[in-house]
Amino acid sequence: MMARELTPGFVCMNDVTLKAKLVDSEQLLAQVFDDGCKPTVRWLRNQMKAKVIPHFRIGHLVFFDVDMVRSALVAKNMIRGRMVLRSAPVN
Repeated sequence: MMARELTPGFVCMNDVTLKAKLVDSEQLLAQVFDDGCKPTVRWLRNQMKAKVIPHFRIGHLVFFDVDMVRSALVAKNMIRGRMVLRSAPVN
């Protein structure tokens, strides 16, 4: 199936719009995580298998869109702190 060209730089594949180039697993880990806290490729493969991280398969090759992975990680793993409501001072 061929991707259809929308505008220069944007490609639509099965209702998914890609805005950036696709990268492999090593490039993804380098762009998303800092060197001091970068997980392993094995962790990335486990997240792919659990369908937490979106990816694209072209034959046997696997590619990622960095922006899509970042938004998926935030949506899945972000923990929000409790909101403390402060009441008005009592006089």
